[in-house]
Amino acid sequence: MFTHDMVESKQDEIAMQGIDPNALESLVNFAYNGRVQIDSHNVESLLVASSFLHLQAVKEACCSFLQHSLHPQNVLGIRNFGDQYMCPQLVEATNKYIQKHFREVMLTEEFLSLDRYDVLDIISRDELNVKSEEQVFEAILKWVKKDEEERKGHLPELLVKVRLPLLTPHYLSDRIATEDLIKSSLKCRDLLDEAKDYHLMPERRPLLQTFKTRPRCCTDVPGLIYAVGGLTSSGDSLSTVECYDPLLNKWSPAEDMKTVRSRVGVAVLNGKCHVLVKFLKLCT
Repeated sequence: MFTHDMVESKQDEIAMQGIDPNALESLVNFAYNGRVQIDSHNVESLLVASSFLHLQAVKEACCSFLQHSLHPQNVLGIRNFGDQYMCPQLVEATNKYIQKHFREVMLTEEFLSLDRYDVLDIISRDELNVKSEEQVFEAILKWVKKDEEERKGHLPELLVKVRLPLLTPHYLSDRIATEDLIKSSLKCRDLLDEAKDYHLMPERRPLLQTFKTRPRCCTDVPGLIYAVGGLTSSGDSLSTVECYDPLLNKWSPAEDMKTVRSRVGVAVLNGKCHVLVKFLKLCT
């Protein structure tokens, strides 16, 4: 700015709009001693100033500070701030946090203040950590009712992103079908009928496979992997069960089955593993 042939090099005074004086003083000191103190009170003003002055090291340090300060009450604001000042790693970190803690984030005032594009972006994600699509439906309904007259026209667009076929028939009939905002919208009723048809005609389900029938899976909440039974090298069945923890990258033995089994199917229901064996009936 001052040593090249730029307009500022010929001016007696330079106006820096939107730069906090204390942040600028900290950055001038950083230029001399290579140190800057970042805290919750100055982190945003330091990030703005360091971004303006292209002090990448300070900008990255501010982003790192914000990443370690994420909370359901502030994550949406930090995401918007990071996007505004071109901090892709910070934005990615906030997106992962929102996905992992969606149930807490959807209850905040920040969520209710989002525009419809941000709400659509969030509820469209495969990685949302929800126990049921009920939580996604309740989130969009709460967002619409925050400013019902202004937002009710967006409900069909939002409802498309809710995986209605994954909801139980009871919830579809008792909760969604009885909601006045749903009853007053032809497009919403069509989406509800589509979900009901999925349950009423199971033989047609293979023809109705879309993103709406695919359960969400949050990759930031890893589970455990179980190896159940199997065969030895000599062909004998096993009763052993082993468990793999991706976080520890370690296999460990679990409680053995009461009988030896191989070529089984395994399913999880109510927090318990169920081993399924197919028996063949021989007819003579």
